Formats: sequence, structure tokens, C-alpha cells
Amino acid sequence: ILFMFNINFNNFSVNQRIIFYMIIDSIYMFTIVYFLKDELLKDLKDYKNNYKNYLSKYFTIYAIGVILMGISNKILYYITNIELSGNETSIRYQIDQFPIFMFFSAVIFAPIVEELIFRKTIRNVFNNKYLFILFSGLLFGILHISNFRNINEILLGIPYIIMGIDFAYIYYKSNNIYTTMTLHSMHNLLLFIIQFIF
Repeated sequence: ILFMFNINFNNFSVNQRIIFYMIIDSIYMFTIVYFLKDELLKDLKDYKNNYKNYLSKYFTIYAIGVILMGISNKILYYITNIELSGNETSIRYQIDQFPIFMFFSAVIFAPIVEELIFRKTIRNVFNNKYLFILFSGLLFGILHISNFRNINEILLGIPYIIMGIDFAYIYYKSNNIYTTMTLHSMHNLLLFIIQFIF
């Protein structure tokens, strides 16, 4: 796109690149939202009336997913002797270097886009509950793996698969995408705060 306007991306400062990425991510996010707007408006009406019920009902399932994710991280640490996956290391570095961009990316962009792609869109493809939950979780986890040539990095995708399955199950049960968007955003916000403070 930039070359059409004779703009060289390599000449951008770090801040200009961050603004550019935020604009591109926003366009991408709003495009997906636009194509799903009818379903999203229907879910939003339901969520406004039932969000307390949804969050109280499914927070326990979310918490179980977090606990299983933590346990799997500990087991994988003993197997691989790697404390953080390449994806997690990259995210932590970016939070330290570009906190505003990463807040937008982790707390707003990712929960909306990932839930619409990995949950809502895949749910529209699979009629079978188990295939949907499994495929959604696997795809979510696989796309969080940073290096497919390293068996340890592949194994470190397991915690992401667990959370993907957890969110898929919650979405299937609640049948409202805003439930998982909210929990996903809360999850990422908590991790962002922990990383930012410590």
C-alpha cells in the first residue's frame, strides 16, 4: 500500500511504525466485525441482558483452563527445561519496549479478532460440538507456536491449545461470542499488568 504513495516504510521511526501497525490492525479488526455485524449485534443484545449470568456461570470454567494451562507449563518446563516459549518471550519483550501498542494488541485487538476467527467463524463451519471445540483449540494453539522446527517449541504450544479448548467450550455453552471476548480480554489484561509491573 505504501509504495503506491511513494512512502518508504524503512524510513519510519519506531513510533511511526507502531502507529502504522495499530492502524492496519484496526482496519483488519473492523473489517472482520463488519462482515459479522448482524450476528454480533444479535449477540450484543443478548449479552447486555445476560452478561452477569454468563460471566458468573463461565468464570469457573475459565479458571479451570488457567489452572490446567499453569500445570501444563510446569510439566513442560521439566520436559523441555525451557521456562518460556518463543511466543511468550517475544510478547514480554514487546510489552517492555512498546507498552501502548501491546496493550492495544493484547487487550483489545487479540480478544476481538481471535475470538471471531477461532471461535465464531469456526463454530459456523462445524456442526459437531466436539470437532468444533477440538479444532478451535488446536488451531488457536498452533498459531501461537513460534518455531515449528523445534520440538520443544511445538510442545510449548500445548498450554495455548488448552486455553483455546477452554474458550471454545465456553463459547459453545454460552452461544455468545462476547462471553469469550470478555474473558479473553480480562485474561490478557491480567497478564499484561503482571508483566508490566514485574
